[in-house]
Amino acid sequence: MKQLVFEIVRQKWRVLCILLTLLLLNTALAVMVNSYQLPSLAELQSKWNSLRRQYAGIGKVDESTLHQQAAADLEKLKAQIPEKREFARILCELYETAASCAVDVGAVTYKPLQVKEEDLLSYQLTFSVNGSYAAVKSYLADLQKNQELLVVDSVSFSNSDLYLENVVMDLHLTVYLRGGA
Repeated sequence: MKQLVFEIVRQKWRVLCILLTLLLLNTALAVMVNSYQLPSLAELQSKWNSLRRQYAGIGKVDESTLHQQAAADLEKLKAQIPEKREFARILCELYETAASCAVDVGAVTYKPLQVKEEDLLSYQLTFSVNGSYAAVKSYLADLQKNQELLVVDSVSFSNSDLYLENVVMDLHLTVYLRGGA
């Protein structure tokens, strides 16, 4: 049996040296991780947690201040909502924006709805615009930049001709106006 072991060692000495080297390297790395890196990691985690706890309290305001700030913001928003009589001006701005973006506007339909909780009237507008993709995209971007309380509810795109770039965008918007009664 001893001869067989010596014969295997003699024939496979390179493989055994590589395995022994890997075993020693693995043992050295395990000792380094357990003696140096794990304690250092635990110390850094505790520092991180203490800093998080320390800075978590910064910037917190009490509930009354938060409520007052929210009420002031709500009043600013209500002041920005146009009067009901300005609906024609808003429609005109939609058409002017379309003309500046080089898109054609189809028929506009609208449905007024009373907002029960507030003294607001919402107009749900539905219309389509068509033009090149870039123009239609530009028009949508301009709508989103509008200063009025205008909400883009849904958008759908279609192109019936594969060879012409004539995109049709169907829009559903909601415009909120004051003085709904």
